[in-house]
Formats: sequence, structure tokens, C-alpha cells
Amino acid sequence: MDIELIELFPNSIKFILSDVTLAFANAIRRTALAEVPSLTIEDVYVLKNTSPLFDEFIAHRLGLIPLKFDIDALELNFRDECDCGGIGCNLCTVTLTLSKETDAQTSTVVYSSDLISTQAGVEPISSVIPIVKLGPNQALELECMAQLGKGKEHAKWQPVSAMGYQAFPIPTIDKEKCTNCLACIDACYRGVYQKTGDKVQIANPLNCTLCDYCLEVCEPNAITIGKDSTKVIFSFETNGGLDPSTTLTKSGELIIAKIDEFKKTLESTLAEEKES
Repeated sequence: MDIELIELFPNSIKFILSDVTLAFANAIRRTALAEVPSLTIEDVYVLKNTSPLFDEFIAHRLGLIPLKFDIDALELNFRDECDCGGIGCNLCTVTLTLSKETDAQTSTVVYSSDLISTQAGVEPISSVIPIVKLGPNQALELECMAQLGKGKEHAKWQPVSAMGYQAFPIPTIDKEKCTNCLACIDACYRGVYQKTGDKVQIANPLNCTLCDYCLEVCEPNAITIGKDSTKVIFSFETNGGLDPSTTLTKSGELIIAKIDEFKKTLESTLAEEKES
């Protein structure tokens, strides 16, 4: 398997997988969505709340704030696997506190930057996520308990916010059948085609989403869209808690671990059958 990097940004990545099947690409997608752990606020203890919002509303908003963390350096246990029995301790829980109040003349907005973490390296991905607006003589004081979880338990633990793949497109233009009417350029919202002189050429073949809009507006067989079944274009965005490279690496490690587990279980089952 080969990987060709196309784009890499702090929260997104696009690359080409070669010598793989769509089934393997789907395994990566499902693993990243459901199995790669993420850190999210789970329990909120409200000590004081005179804001316009109920405790439940504020707790829900806090639970949807992505937290940035180093999955390898943090060394945090899953709560249900911790020696504390799920009660919550410093080995499975990161505490964040918030305390803010206003006087009789002012009002203010409580932002994610007001969350103070007890664990170095754990913080909201953005400092300007609004939580609630406090009016004069209002206060909000609470403690948040963040823990590791997986997307298969709740969507708030999904480290990726958008993830997809497609077969590698191969658009071609038959110059003898193409009338250079430029209709395909207007029909393609991804900018696959462009006008060069008085002719149509393929400018960005990797942008093709296999929608076939261009085929509907052009002369029959003037444009054909083929597929390379051995290549997959993969792209996804993270919520900012983990960077794309880490998310992809952890997905691969989890797939290998599951294959090894399946192999051991299969060998054990076959050995038991032989003995019986």
C-alpha cells in the first residue's frame, strides 16, 4: 500500500491510497469514527448558576466543546477500565473549573477560555466558543469532569467531524466527439475542466466527485469518467482535539490490533475443535 499526500492542514488531510480496496478504506473510516478515543467533558457539577440558562443547557454546551490533548503523553485510562471502578480519579479524569460573575453595572459572555484545566496540555480547541451570556449581578461556577470515550458510545467523542473516500476518478475527453461547447465547465462545480484557448481541457482530475453532471450536458461519449479500482482518494477533518496524522495513525494501529485479536481467537477455536 502506498500513500500520496495531497493536502495537509492543522485540522484536515487529503491523500491517495494505492493498492487498496474500498472495503479497506471503509475500515479506516469506521475505525476513526467509532474507535479512536477522544477527550470530552462528561460530568458537570454546577456549584452556582444565576445565568439565563438552565444547568442542563450549559452542561450540554460544555459537552460539545472539543478538547485538545496529546493522546500519547496524557496516559489517561478509560473510566470503566480504571482501578477506581468508574468513580473518577486523576488516572481517568481531567478536571476543568469555571468561575465568573458580574457586578450590578456590567454584563459579559462566558467563553471556553474561562475553562481552567488542572492537566497541562488539555484545553479547548478555541478560546472564543461562547457558553452563556451573564447579565448584571449574575454568576456561573462549576466543575467539569472530562474523560476518554469513543464515537460508538456518543457522537461527541468522535475525533473527526467529516470523513469520506471515493474511487480514483479518470475523466477523459474524446476530442473527436467534443464540440467545445464549454457546457461541462459550467456544469462541474468542482472545477475539473477549464477553457484553454477555444478548447476544453481537464485541469483538476482529482477534484472529480463522479457526479456525472458533465456527462448529462455534453454530447454522448464526448466525456467518459472511468475509475481506478486500486486507488482511493481519502479526506477528512478533525474537530481539533487530535491532528489528522495522529488520528490516521491510531486508526491503523487499532485495525492491526483487531486483526491480531481475530487471528488469535480463530487459532484458539480451531485448536479446541481439533482436541474435541
